[in-house]
Amino acid sequence: MRKTLVAVAIIAGAVYGYIKLTGTGTDAVQHQQLDFVPADTAFLSAQLEPVDFVTYLNAFGLSPAYYSDASLQHLSEFAAGTDEPQWRFLLNLAEQYMLALGQPTRLTELTGIKPQVRSISYMVGLAPVMRMELADDAAFWQLFDRAEQTSGISHQALQSDAGAYRSYTFTIAGYSAELLVSVNDGWGNMALLLPSQSEQTRQLVLLAAKPERSINTDNQLAKIATAYTLNPNSIGFISFQQLVRGLTTTDGNRLAIDLQQLAGDEFTAAMQPWRSAECQQDLTSITDSWPGIYLDSSINSKAGQQTHVRSKMLLPTANKDTVKTLSSMRGFVPGHMTKGVSDSVFNFALGLDMAEFAPAVTKIWRGLTQPAYQCPQLAELQQQLQQANPMALLAAGAMVHSVQGMSVTVNDLVLDPGSMQVSAADAMLSVTVKNARSYLDGLKGMVPGMGDITLPADGEELALNSVLPMIEAFGVVPVLQVNDSHLVIYSGKQGQAQAAAVLSQAISKNGLMSFGMDYARFFGIMAESIQAAGQPLPDEFSSLTDMKMQIQVNMDIDQQGVVMNSEMNLGEAK
Repeated sequence: MRKTLVAVAIIAGAVYGYIKLTGTGTDAVQHQQLDFVPADTAFLSAQLEPVDFVTYLNAFGLSPAYYSDASLQHLSEFAAGTDEPQWRFLLNLAEQYMLALGQPTRLTELTGIKPQVRSISYMVGLAPVMRMELADDAAFWQLFDRAEQTSGISHQALQSDAGAYRSYTFTIAGYSAELLVSVNDGWGNMALLLPSQSEQTRQLVLLAAKPERSINTDNQLAKIATAYTLNPNSIGFISFQQLVRGLTTTDGNRLAIDLQQLAGDEFTAAMQPWRSAECQQDLTSITDSWPGIYLDSSINSKAGQQTHVRSKMLLPTANKDTVKTLSSMRGFVPGHMTKGVSDSVFNFALGLDMAEFAPAVTKIWRGLTQPAYQCPQLAELQQQLQQANPMALLAAGAMVHSVQGMSVTVNDLVLDPGSMQVSAADAMLSVTVKNARSYLDGLKGMVPGMGDITLPADGEELALNSVLPMIEAFGVVPVLQVNDSHLVIYSGKQGQAQAAAVLSQAISKNGLMSFGMDYARFFGIMAESIQAAGQPLPDEFSSLTDMKMQIQVNMDIDQQGVVMNSEMNLGEAK
């Protein structure tokens, strides 16, 4: 069971990654499919330029073990073992989709999905809608036919103004829902409808009617793309404004209307205090300042080369004082982590200007607690924050006030099969500090055993086994270098080169955090350690160690708010 769940989770991640992290165009186009997306949707993921789905799946590099006969048989047996026909139906759909993902060249034959595909996901009130462009309508319907035959579930054939559609009714944990499946103008459409939702919602999710105001009529994507410098043809968002409006009003948007229809007495009573004029005013002010999360992406895939995926996630704020305060905390991140995907096994950096950290946190805390909200519930939260004054905790950071950042990079790691200790390593650790020598000399007197250590002069090296003999037991001799801005400890050729690069960099505020990983190599080392310890290797590890994927994620503050830029290399150059 565990293997199946992990397999489904990773495959779902791959599909979600495809929907969210692909794109090619940069010029805004008024796509007619967006005429059906309500302007008040709380969520949108729109891949509006065709992308080669087959190339993407091949590049993702998932191990064939996930699509093996044994894996599919396991899922099939699990489906057969349940007494619920509706679960068998859903699990069979998952099984068929896994089979198709394992044979990308047969994707259209098995699912009907177009190899060069566009896709859109969004919400109509509480109803999720997913649409994908098709190359073979009949193959798409056969996907559901096979699931019906296996499970015993049957559909109801219905008709709307947009054409024929199928309705599947499910009841899970006492809740009923209706899966609506249709094909319109070469697109396969799936929507989940609740019994409490209106006939108007049914018409909208079936594309039998258009909303009075849509993403297109409001020109939302072009406005968002321009405001936040995003790719309008591969874009998505989660709207805090629409979510809050849906939760705290009775008819402020379709989400609010649906929740009102679905909600029981307890929910209605709990939300009633938030619907006062004072709360509405305060919540509107908050969401005007923090409107939501916005994403875009692009993919570059060429024959014989790795597939390169870039994505951006932005949490913007209209409060320029908040942006300025957050920016003051930015610290130093080594250059090899800010230039895209590296070839290291693992790397992590935290860039924080500790001299500015306490003042910034204090200012943000005061901004949250003052001025007082008029909404009683928000005022109560403010009072709780006032009691949790961070100053005492921040005072403990006085010793590190000169620190600007730290990082660790593991380029290679070899474990002794017998002892499981490190027998060889190529790595680099850095700490960036203003006036590093003076700062470290001050620390030496406070740390037992360090008083007798003489820091090397600029350009000189200190083998740490000469001052810490116990290090020799590990078979690795790390080397220390210091200048007036950085302390670096390294071993191996790559580590030495990275350390030299860090030592040559002037301190600058260039980031908050960075993280990178080579999946195949990282999980390969983990697999070796598990096997060496005499433990059975989990089945899913064979897939993780074969996953040819490298990622680098950098978090920073730009002029609009908190931004996370990600890059990913998939597959191998041939």
